[in-house]
Amino acid sequence: MNNNNEEKEAADLSARLDESDLLKPGTTIKPGAKEPNQSEPANDTGASGDAGNNSNIEKDVSEYNNFVALQEAAGQEIEKPKNGALHVIWEISKTVLIAAAVVIFINTFVFQAYYVSGTSMTPTYQDKDYLLVNKFPSSMRNILKIFGRKDNLDLKRGQVLVFRPPENPEIFYVKRVLGIPGDRVVLKNGVFTIYNTENPNGLVLKEPYTDPSYVTEGTVDEIVLPGNVFVTGDNRAPGGSYDSRAWGQLQQDKIIGDAFFRLIPLNSIGFIGQPNY
Repeated sequence: MNNNNEEKEAADLSARLDESDLLKPGTTIKPGAKEPNQSEPANDTGASGDAGNNSNIEKDVSEYNNFVALQEAAGQEIEKPKNGALHVIWEISKTVLIAAAVVIFINTFVFQAYYVSGTSMTPTYQDKDYLLVNKFPSSMRNILKIFGRKDNLDLKRGQVLVFRPPENPEIFYVKRVLGIPGDRVVLKNGVFTIYNTENPNGLVLKEPYTDPSYVTEGTVDEIVLPGNVFVTGDNRAPGGSYDSRAWGQLQQDKIIGDAFFRLIPLNSIGFIGQPNY
């Protein structure tokens, strides 16, 4: 009986756990790793591994810093302004060339200024008046002609045109539009009358821009053809203007553009209005 009790107590003692055997807070366990014996000397393999890792990180950081420094140096070298007389001359020349190209493009295709020479447009415009001409519609029409299109310009009665006369393409004329394609233009007893679909009974042109002391000379009765226009000068004195009354209709191919702004004289500077007929 006593033997059984002794065996039971031995079993109970072997099953007990002492507090010293429990893991203390903060203790880590790695799978498959054995708990180090305090009596045995600590293994310094882990310490040497940490030192190796730190060395690799420092090497990577050093290489990255070197790379960044090289990139910054390269950027500073590219952005470094160039000095020297040749560089200054080149920059000035480049600016002048760009400005000249822009001016040439604008003068050729968009706007250009023309002096009035002579008295064919008096009393509206005098000799030496300086007019700014819109060339864009004519430029676009000429470009579209290359692709086979021959549209009429959107001209309005009363517009002032600058063009090359059919008899002498080396010079320029300035005249006023009276007849557009489809109009029947009649000049009788010094008065112009326009017949068209909007005015089947005739539109008598009241021309406030002419000098009433003169009667318009000539006799006209013709239909303005597609691609043409009928123009006259504002000077209706005898021999005051050489225009469509003498040499016929003007082809729109000859038109440079329409005057829309007067630059000189300064006391008349401003946009050019169109008359109401």
